[in-house]
Amino acid sequence: MIQRNSKTQLLTWAFFLGLLVYAILRAWIVEPIHDEVATYFHYIETGEIRGGRSLMDANNHLLNSWLGNLSYRLFGESFFLFRLPAIACFCLYFWSARKLTRNLNLGIWGEFCFVALNTIPWIFDYFSYTRGYGLAIGFFMAALLQLSLWLKEQHTGHLLLLLLFLHLAILSNLIYLITGLIIVAYIVFITLLHSKKIGIKALVFHVFFVLVFCFSLIPLIEFSFELKQAGALYYGSLDGLWWVTGKTLSRYVLFYDANWLRIVYLLTGLTGAVLLFLQWKKESWMQFLTSTSFWLCLLIAGNIFAILFLAKVMKVNYPEDRAAMYLIPLSILALTALFAQNRISKYVLVVLLFFPASFIAKLNLNTSVFSPDDRMSSAFYKNATKDLKPHETVSIYPIQQLTYAYFERTNPKRRVKHIGTLQKDFIPGSDLILTKTTWLFSKDDTSAYRVVARDPASDYIALRRKKSFTQVHLFDSIGKMKQSDEEFILFYDGPIRPEWRNKLIQIHLKGDLKTDKGLNDFNVVVSTNDSLDVNLRYDYQNLRWYYGEHVQQFKLDYPYAAKHFLNEESRLIIYIWNPERKHFKLTHPSIQIIELK
Repeated sequence: MIQRNSKTQLLTWAFFLGLLVYAILRAWIVEPIHDEVATYFHYIETGEIRGGRSLMDANNHLLNSWLGNLSYRLFGESFFLFRLPAIACFCLYFWSARKLTRNLNLGIWGEFCFVALNTIPWIFDYFSYTRGYGLAIGFFMAALLQLSLWLKEQHTGHLLLLLLFLHLAILSNLIYLITGLIIVAYIVFITLLHSKKIGIKALVFHVFFVLVFCFSLIPLIEFSFELKQAGALYYGSLDGLWWVTGKTLSRYVLFYDANWLRIVYLLTGLTGAVLLFLQWKKESWMQFLTSTSFWLCLLIAGNIFAILFLAKVMKVNYPEDRAAMYLIPLSILALTALFAQNRISKYVLVVLLFFPASFIAKLNLNTSVFSPDDRMSSAFYKNATKDLKPHETVSIYPIQQLTYAYFERTNPKRRVKHIGTLQKDFIPGSDLILTKTTWLFSKDDTSAYRVVARDPASDYIALRRKKSFTQVHLFDSIGKMKQSDEEFILFYDGPIRPEWRNKLIQIHLKGDLKTDKGLNDFNVVVSTNDSLDVNLRYDYQNLRWYYGEHVQQFKLDYPYAAKHFLNEESRLIIYIWNPERKHFKLTHPSIQIIELK
């Protein structure tokens, strides 16, 4: 027995170290995805995480943003360092899953469950991102372990750790809020049942800790309502539980999402309910209510009910893919705890071997299971922009905007950063077009362009004109030096002239900018209005994205791809938006309107 335990322990450590090294390598090598760069630009770099002028967006995973900002203030910009808390939470997840599955005493089936929990490629990816999902699921697994230990031993220390880990999970990601409330209600129920057994002193501590936990959730509940009111809970939809939640989870966990799978899930759930009923018939009420099978099923059923209630009554979107990630480990644990009890159904658990097999098949150091097209590689950026000239325009597919700006910022060879223009549809009006192959259609005439860079992992493609545009200057204006702390600083405000219409237009802005403080929110805006002064076009770029917050003096050189002015567009307004009213000095401002032929 001792020899067997030593061998199992050795294999467990080898498994852990292998996964840990893989997570570290991914954190070091894999380029940041769009959401990570957005988190960095909006929260980590600015430190504006809650209140004030912080951006109201569900991308703001509070604990991740705070830890990232702390790392940034101490060590500067490093995505590897930003990702270290997620790696630490992988360690917490791994060892919590190890002890939890071992405590089930299910032999080989418990081992299958343990390996499966740690080899879900989609979930594992988040342990090497600076996102709240990896943090949250690590704390969540630790909370589940402490819940099982508390139910077994009724020790106040386990309850304290349970509430601590649960609070950290919710602080990392608000999707665990409902689960946390269900667990607290379950704790209160079990505490009342055991009130005589645990004693007055322990009961007082239990009540105190639960009350502290509940009060600590009030700011987070308020924050969730603020997000909803601001329209920031946009992810997902109200199309239905299967179509939004079930289908997307299947796509990223099983890599298959055919509609007949919902029948399999339904039959599995019904079988689990029968097995749970048979367990209840064999056990006392107290044994049953404190069994792992029961509370796992309670968490799954409670969450599904809450999801349906929020969608039907409060019009909160059904959670899509990662917003329902917690259902995956809960389902694997519940499946194992229920099916392993029966001498026939236990063999169904062989399906858990799918996860290590798929994990091996998906091993990589350059992409991810979820949204591989949200990542721009440095090699793609370098190949696409290596011959880019200062006067040439760059059009960028929207999801590439922040990653492109990040690479521009960190490019030591480009002192004057090349600001891009957002462009979703293919329009042959720029010298360089960064887009996705999935967004190029047969109707798009790309004959004037050649491919200069391609990234199969993300489907990104860079198209450069075979022949440079001939430029005809239609308008030149050199402004006076401006020194101000005003919110809006005009470059141009006037009518769109007749000679600018029905032509391919480029607007070129230049100037030297100097501020007395670092940048935060300092934007170049190009907009157009109709004859009734209704805004029709609004393109902006935050200069901090390109130059960083510490730069106080830089040269603005922005070739903007205006393309064609619509007939409805009658007024052109170009300005710097300075919402923080930083004092700045603008010298040698100039604007050129250029026809491209």
